[in-house]
Amino acid sequence: MTVLTLQQAVRANPVLADVAERAWASRRLLERVGVHLPPALRPLVTAGPLEEGVWCLLAANPAVAAKVRQLVPVLLAAARSAGGDVQTLQVRVLGREAPIR
Repeated sequence: MTVLTLQQAVRANPVLADVAERAWASRRLLERVGVHLPPALRPLVTAGPLEEGVWCLLAANPAVAAKVRQLVPVLLAAARSAGGDVQTLQVRVLGREAPIR
C-alpha cells in the first residue's frame, strides 16, 4: 500500500489540482491588492473563489463587507493591474460559524 501526502494526491488529480491552483491564485491576488484596503480591515478580509473572471472576497462581518464594497472599483483596477483576469469582484460575508483565518 502506497501512502500519498495530501499535496501529492492533489497534484495527481486534475480536478483537485485545478481547485488548488485557483485558490492559490486568489490568495496571491489578495496579497497584491490588499494594500488598497485600510490596514484595520486587512485581517478581516480573505480571498474567496476565483472562477471564470469572477473573484470573491470574504468579509468577517457586514460592516467590513460594506466598506470593501465601497472599494470595489479600486480593488478591481488593482487586480487587473496585477495581472488578474477579473471582470467582476463580489464581496460576501462569512457565516458566523466560519471564522476568518
